[in-house]
Amino acid sequence: MSFMKKSAAALVLTGVSVAVSTAFAAGFQLTEQSSLGAGRAYAGAGIVGDDLSAVHYNPAGMTLLDGTRFQAGGVWIGLNADFKGNNGESENGRLKGQMIPAGYVTHQVNDKVWLGFAMTVPFGMGTEYDRNWEHANRGTSAKIYTFDMNPSIAYKVSDFISVGAGVSVQYAKANLGMRMDAMPGMSLAHAKVEADSWDWGYNLGIMFSPTDKLRFGLAYRSAIEHDADGDVKLSGFNPLLMAGLGDMAQYLQDGYMMGTSATIKTPDTLMLTGTWEATDKLRLSGLIRWANWSNFDNLTLNNDISSGMINGLSGAMTNAITGMVAQGMISQQEALGLASKLSAVAGEMKNTTIENKWQDTWLFSIGADYRINSAFTVRGGLAYETSPVDDQSTRMAVIPDTDRVWFSLGASWYPTQDLQFDVGATYLMGVGDKDLYDSVGGKKVGKYDSLDAYLLGVQMQYRF
Repeated sequence: MSFMKKSAAALVLTGVSVAVSTAFAAGFQLTEQSSLGAGRAYAGAGIVGDDLSAVHYNPAGMTLLDGTRFQAGGVWIGLNADFKGNNGESENGRLKGQMIPAGYVTHQVNDKVWLGFAMTVPFGMGTEYDRNWEHANRGTSAKIYTFDMNPSIAYKVSDFISVGAGVSVQYAKANLGMRMDAMPGMSLAHAKVEADSWDWGYNLGIMFSPTDKLRFGLAYRSAIEHDADGDVKLSGFNPLLMAGLGDMAQYLQDGYMMGTSATIKTPDTLMLTGTWEATDKLRLSGLIRWANWSNFDNLTLNNDISSGMINGLSGAMTNAITGMVAQGMISQQEALGLASKLSAVAGEMKNTTIENKWQDTWLFSIGADYRINSAFTVRGGLAYETSPVDDQSTRMAVIPDTDRVWFSLGASWYPTQDLQFDVGATYLMGVGDKDLYDSVGGKKVGKYDSLDAYLLGVQMQYRF
């Protein structure tokens, strides 16, 4: 892959691509759709029957919820991305904490049929670095927002089996920034991407209850293929290039805007859960989730950039190379090497195919609930989640992903028979590979000392 293609790949990977999916989870997927679930690391998600997030995790689990119910809350997430460069530089991609809201309604139509509606944020992220940090070509900022509306229906076939299905209508928006390099040793400008998309998918679920004390669930959520459209604004052009642009330089003082588009798929997921009421007071639960991040192997970015702009930048880069030789900044041989790269610039600025090389991810969790009395329940959980980053050289600063271990605690308070308050707290500790590599020669430039996240969730449930 040529240098220009690598630079464009970095922008797309951290920009338009993630616009179709704040947080610290595998890739940019958010598990945090329930504050109660956060307290047991989401073990048994959807089939425990103690909150309405079944609409999202496994719609068949709605058959455990009698009457008409409402639930609203959110999980606050704070990220720590402490980077140490080989040259002693330090940076932190930490952005101020973000709230992940979730709301649900379920209604029991009769003894066989349940209806539900969920409003969630299934994908997202938020990181921010100094715009002038040394590795700005690996990203300077990322703010991803999604909103998913998910009506669902569940049918109780018998006391042994229930099934459910739903449709997800999803909106996504992204604001990303990074430095774009024209060639090794020469920045082009700072790029800011804004893109959004509407699309839809579906989710299916089935729940088995071999006994009154034991349940198993299997749930599938489809991939969503987004056709994202937006703009890329280039600003802060390299002064060496501006000097070679002549009259065009004045035109670029306030930046250059170009349209962009890409088609990408979010991962489809498959989740197996189980829950066992071991005693009248103790419940044990588990979860295994697979996410198909390998379908994010590559994507193509289509930029609407004018031929005049491409020719102008190519000419300016040629002039800049000549000037660098005259000033003794580079040798004639190095100049020839840089100049040879310019021939491919036009095509690569218009259409770029990016190899992301992500792999599928897994989440394993176990959790326990202990009922103290009729007013209070406490819970805890442990989990291990794998990262989609298979090749460390592809890790982006704005998606500093790695494997992680979850440590969770939570509690519920029932002031009345129909009113419930839930809290959950989780610490996510990044483990394993944490290196960052240069986007040009694949050289290791530093390592993250810590990649941790802190979650705190609060929600309210009410049965009418």
